[in-house]
Amino acid sequence: MTTTSKHTAPAAAGTTTEFHYVTTVQTSKGVLNTRDGLLTVPAGYTRRDCFHHLMSQLREEYGDPLSVLYFALEPNHL
Repeated sequence: MTTTSKHTAPAAAGTTTEFHYVTTVQTSKGVLNTRDGLLTVPAGYTRRDCFHHLMSQLREEYGDPLSVLYFALEPNHL
């Protein structure tokens, strides 16, 4: 299953940066989910912060445990 979505991390005052992400996770029951989307984050957010933000949303949707099979995060510009 592939879905596309746009997320905004909790906002803070200041500049934001938009990233494109792709992630694939697998549940303990074998369900696979690959999705991509745009993530807009405040200045100072780290790659780790972005990863944990996205994983918290996936855990809400699929529960725990989740295995991350693929994760990519790049600035959304050429």
